[in-house]
Amino acid sequence: MERLEKREWSETEKIALCLITAVALGLLPHFMPNNYWLRIYTMTGLFVMLALGLNVVAGFAGLLDLSYVAFFGIGGYTYAFLSSDHFNIHLPFLFVLPLAALITMGFGFALGCTSLRLKGDYLAIVTLAFAQIFKLLLLNLDRPINITGGVNGIYNLDPINFFGLRIESPMVYSYIIWFFAVIVVLGSLRIKRSRLGRGWEAIREDELAAEAMGVNTTKMKLLAFAGGAFIAGGAGTLFASFQESVFPNNFDFPQLVIIYCMVILGGLGNIVGVVLGAIVLSILPEFLREYGAYRMMSYGLILIVLMALRPQGIMGEIGFLTKGKKRPNKEETGVLKASTDLYYTETDKMELQIRPRFRRGDRPVLEVRNVTMNFGGLRALDDLSLIVHEREILSMIGPNGAGKTTVFNLVSGIYPPTTGKVFFEGIDITGLKPHQVVKAGIARTFQNLRLFSNMTVLDNAKVSQFCQTHSGPISILFHLPRYREEEIETDTITREKLGLFGARLTGYRFDQKATSLSYANRRRLEIARAMSTNAKLLMLDEPSAGMNPQETIEITEFIKKLRDVYGYTILVIEHKLNVVKTISDRVIALDYGRKLAEGNYDEVANHPQVIEAYLGRKKN
Repeated sequence: MERLEKREWSETEKIALCLITAVALGLLPHFMPNNYWLRIYTMTGLFVMLALGLNVVAGFAGLLDLSYVAFFGIGGYTYAFLSSDHFNIHLPFLFVLPLAALITMGFGFALGCTSLRLKGDYLAIVTLAFAQIFKLLLLNLDRPINITGGVNGIYNLDPINFFGLRIESPMVYSYIIWFFAVIVVLGSLRIKRSRLGRGWEAIREDELAAEAMGVNTTKMKLLAFAGGAFIAGGAGTLFASFQESVFPNNFDFPQLVIIYCMVILGGLGNIVGVVLGAIVLSILPEFLREYGAYRMMSYGLILIVLMALRPQGIMGEIGFLTKGKKRPNKEETGVLKASTDLYYTETDKMELQIRPRFRRGDRPVLEVRNVTMNFGGLRALDDLSLIVHEREILSMIGPNGAGKTTVFNLVSGIYPPTTGKVFFEGIDITGLKPHQVVKAGIARTFQNLRLFSNMTVLDNAKVSQFCQTHSGPISILFHLPRYREEEIETDTITREKLGLFGARLTGYRFDQKATSLSYANRRRLEIARAMSTNAKLLMLDEPSAGMNPQETIEITEFIKKLRDVYGYTILVIEHKLNVVKTISDRVIALDYGRKLAEGNYDEVANHPQVIEAYLGRKKN
């Protein structure tokens, strides 16, 4: 069966699709049989906005936010306070809409601070508590001073007013709300394809790996909460002006369940799927109205069936604005060829034979000074010191549990040492966060693969450019020159790094998900991803693990090429001693967190303590 490569639609095709969508949205209100169905059509636009806002938090970033409906309510009540007779304040709609969205975003940012220390179920409990507290405040802040109107809510809100023109027609309201819904859809599409979208997806896939590739996870999680709250606040304002009243039960837990169903039905992170999910679940209740007592049960049944049969959602795995493209068939004769012939062009093979341009220097690049690392009563590293020189390949060997990966974790900032210091290019980097270490010029791979499995090969590599780019939401949404320049540069760098592995990671593989690659190619992708950070020092944790003999030879030659041709400084953990012997300028042997020996391969391999650590002590 032929494999397919995705191809982006042309600009003309995209414009045609947008025009068809605009015409359809413009004509649909005129085909509604009555005002009741026109209201359903209008509310569908609101639910599209709400579902896409939740998709930012739960779909893109993977954060379980159960307070989302409270943000919807904050936007609605803000409009009620500022545009009604309740406090006798009548601010114009065009002023209140962005103000309410910004106020709600502030609440989202504040609540997002809890995500810095809480994850999973604990985050869900805190956010659910916020939603319940908000609901109780709405019900009880009607005395001794009437702030929220209590169970009776606030009514007789001002209709939308555009420069003195009062909007009271239900059809005009439908156009206004769907106009904002389309803006949210387009904004979501642009965000998803940007550095922010890739950063959020990386956090959802593997937060530790995202941080180790340069993503500031703290900032990104706060931004996700704030962005989702901004959309919910704007939708709440539109809802309040459309309904001309707000009540506590408009923002209760069943509403949250419905919005989550929309996101899950469409597929977490899938924008088109979420829009379709919102449309389906906005209309479906009208056909289940006579079974109102079983409506929530129906939603639960839908979710159970969906999770069992299609956990990725209706539109999950289905690309939007992409077409199938035939996989290029590189070998049609049926004759078996060596992998180096099949995956590397003549140019690639000539490049493998380029004479070395770089050699080991004498300048220290990385220095670990008297580092000790304790985990409770366990001492993983014991007063360890080592130096890596410029353009040197230094290998660390030792039995399992010797402390090799702990060295990587300390240098990369995953946790700080108990005592001691780490210096990079003469600068103290002890205690820096992983994304700060990456920005300084150090990147790593992991002993156990930590790729972003549901992201494409190209996007896996692009995540690594996060710390080298700085475009914010405004620049991304309006495609300002800075954003366009950064995207071009990111695409160029990542394709160049992936191209070093020949056709194994290029061509049709750009659009393949990482999980579909062979194990050896996943190892290669992890190295390419580390290189895409613009690192000067690469820390490779067992790069040949799981590879067959031919693949081991290839990766060994490639590691040498990284130093000899491209000038990288490399620190390697490796158990295959033939690889260590071939690539290493120096070797350090560890055991129980202490340095046993240091020198060239022969000196270390023949050291009595190293032999004892690997083979055990002879019986007397």
